[in-house]
This record gives sequence, C-alpha cells and structure tokens, in this order.
Amino acid sequence: MWEKVRKMLYELCDVFEFLMAAAVVLGIVIAAITLWPELRLYWEHRMEVGAFLSYLDAVFNVVIGIEFVKMLCKPSSSNIMEVLIFLISRHMIVQATSPAEDLLSVISIGILFLFRRFMLMTRPDENHHVPNIIEAIKKAQSEEFRKEVIHKEEHPHSEFGEEIE
Repeated sequence: MWEKVRKMLYELCDVFEFLMAAAVVLGIVIAAITLWPELRLYWEHRMEVGAFLSYLDAVFNVVIGIEFVKMLCKPSSSNIMEVLIFLISRHMIVQATSPAEDLLSVISIGILFLFRRFMLMTRPDENHHVPNIIEAIKKAQSEEFRKEVIHKEEHPHSEFGEEIE
C-alpha cells in the first residue's frame, strides 16, 4: 500500500514539475518579448556607461530561464552544471565585481567544468558500478572517449554511449 502511495506522490511531483516548467516558459516568453523595448532603450542610451550591461542582464535572464526549463524537463547533472555556469557567468559579467570575486568566479566555473568532465568519465554502468578513478582517467585519454565528447558537444540532445555516426 505504501509503495502505491509513494509512486502516486512521485507521479504527482512529475506533474507539478511540468506545471512549473510551463510557468517558467511563460515567463521566458514574456521576458523575450520585453527584450525588444530593452533593445530600443539600449539603442537610445548606447553611449551611456552601463547601458549595454543593463541590456545584457535582460538577455542573460532569458538564457538562464531557458537553461532552467531544460533542467526541469530533463534533469541531469550536465544540465544542472550548465545552469550554474550561466549563473556564475552572469554574476561575473553583469555585476560590478572585485578582482577577487572575478577570480573566484573563474575558479568556480573551472571546477564545474572539471566536475562535468569527471562525471562523464565515471558514469556508472548498467549495474550502477562506478569505475575506478585511474581507469576513468585512462578512458578519458582514449581516442574513443574524445570522439564521444566531440559528438556530444555537436549533438547536445544525444546521450553518451549512443552509436557515433
């Protein structure tokens, strides 16, 4: 009985997640529409300091929203990393930050890229066994893995391990 309740709650959460994704998409559409007046405003004030950063902030909000919807629709560690990278990039580019904050942002983005690469190298097999870190590093140096990474970057919606054309 409890297993049925748990399964029903899980499915209900999927429905709510979908509804929230739809709400975010609606917000993205509204934000994208408001980019046109922002562009006109930027054009009128293009010579003023900070005008471009204001416009860039609005564009980043739309991009981060799009990445967030992707994360809600297809949750994966890769999508989460992309959202975090965009958030850190937005903070570093749009906000007035100190050199120390910029350095921390760059280090944070580097760590996120490292984690993303590490997660690809240590992907569990069908029996949920995570490979040895040494084996994973050796695998990452192989030509097959590099081709797979290039294929994934060129075809972002494909899954790792799919047949490479």
